[in-house]
Amino acid sequence: MTSVGCSHPVPTSSSAAEASVTPASAGRCDAFRPACPVSIDFPSATNSDHTPKCFPEASPVDPGHTVLFTVGDFGPPSMQLGLVGTEWWSWEAGGSFEPGDRFDVRVVVYQGRSLAEVEKRYPTVRGTSDYRPLSREAALRYLDAKIDELGQMPRGPDEYDFGPLKKELEGTRATIVGCLPP
Repeated sequence: MTSVGCSHPVPTSSSAAEASVTPASAGRCDAFRPACPVSIDFPSATNSDHTPKCFPEASPVDPGHTVLFTVGDFGPPSMQLGLVGTEWWSWEAGGSFEPGDRFDVRVVVYQGRSLAEVEKRYPTVRGTSDYRPLSREAALRYLDAKIDELGQMPRGPDEYDFGPLKKELEGTRATIVGCLPP
């Protein structure tokens, strides 16, 4: 799910998530370098709409005020419905794309800056960049609710194991807390 090619710290409890910046999240606070995997089946660097599958490196973060994620860092699309929008380009009305298309949608979690300031620093420009702003408070509310929900899922040999997804969301939460302290 996480496609940025870096490891997130995984807290063992909510108090661990509130701890100081860990080495893994410290590097994440400074830069965002998306992973651009190439598929053997779909090796093209562009999508069917001629947009790049991977945009260039993002503007430098605003330390203590912004941290960047991929849309997948917040779970699968069905889980995050309504949080930051669709997994395809925000300028497209629907998801009528081809197999192998990949959308480099980035989420900017922010605090201490207005939405207008964040949108100016990280603009969405058709065919060039697609940033979705999300306040720190909204991100943590969402993550706390989903982590709690996943923690209450039945466990057993006949049940789907949501543990890895829960750990990924805990890692996203820990990065937000580490990079954007209250």
